[in-house]
Amino acid sequence: MITLSDGNTTLELPYDLDWTDRHWAPVEQSMTRGITGKPLIQEAVRQLGRPITLAPSQQGGGWWPMREEAQVKVWLSTPNQTLTLTIRGAAHTVRFRHFDGDAYVSQPLCDYSDPRPEDYVIPTFRFITVEP
Repeated sequence: MITLSDGNTTLELPYDLDWTDRHWAPVEQSMTRGITGKPLIQEAVRQLGRPITLAPSQQGGGWWPMREEAQVKVWLSTPNQTLTLTIRGAAHTVRFRHFDGDAYVSQPLCDYSDPRPEDYVIPTFRFITVEP
């Protein structure tokens, strides 16, 4: 089960969303060259800022009732909104990743001219971790 919560409201996200960037290196490295041409390499363990992107798998799935988007839109429009994302049994404190394109997008499963709240969408969420 995948859940997203602000402490008062909890949404259950589609269980079959893929965590597309779960293979994340905990070490950050930069390299520049000094005036002699020698490489200057700096390394450190990343403290925070792990990206978490949840998207439909290539096999399909990820259907979600459109009515659930209302709460997501409230959170999206709240600056500095911190949420708890629980996935694979682990809780992550996250914010929406607004700086990296759209933090949330969805595609209607069927493009009706007059969509209803019980119609389905296929969502993609982009988060970043903000606390350990």
